[in-house]
Amino acid sequence: MIRAFIAVEIDQPNKEKLLKLVSDLKKSNADVKWVTENQMHLTLKFLGNIEEGHVEQISGALKSIADNFNAFSINLTRVGAFPDLKRPRVIWIGIDKGAGELKTLGAKIETELEKLGFAKEKREFKAHLTLGRVRSLKNIENLEKIINEVKFQAGNEIKIDKIILFQSKLTPKGAIYTNLSEHPINDL
Repeated sequence: MIRAFIAVEIDQPNKEKLLKLVSDLKKSNADVKWVTENQMHLTLKFLGNIEEGHVEQISGALKSIADNFNAFSINLTRVGAFPDLKRPRVIWIGIDKGAGELKTLGAKIETELEKLGFAKEKREFKAHLTLGRVRSLKNIENLEKIINEVKFQAGNEIKIDKIILFQSKLTPKGAIYTNLSEHPINDL
């Protein structure tokens, strides 16, 4: 069994801007497990534990989707929290331009993987990039203040031009991601 998820990547210039943003948020001294540079991606579907034999089937479905989808661009926007800033569990950065295309891509993945026996996600897809996971409410007021003050300026648009199936190995130092298959999206 391997732990797996499907995602799209963020380009290096925007990763660097996100790392600067995380550095600013860390000044709150809030009890948050912040993402590292190699963990910065946009998850389209978390698969959980899958049989290694399913990788080929999943990859085939992703190739079919990528072959029939057009590349697009997104812009990162404001910082927020799930469920909200008063009781946050996840700190995220949202997406404005391209959120509809990302949602459509996610829906196509859900539909194709449901045919392979994977359960459809019950929650509505909300396009976001996780910046951190809150462990306790220690110094949460400081974090809320910084989030309300921070003005994130993303770089140029981020081109979404491939879908990636990742393996996620959990270690005491955090998750390690391995690219299992990569599927270029049509660039029309």
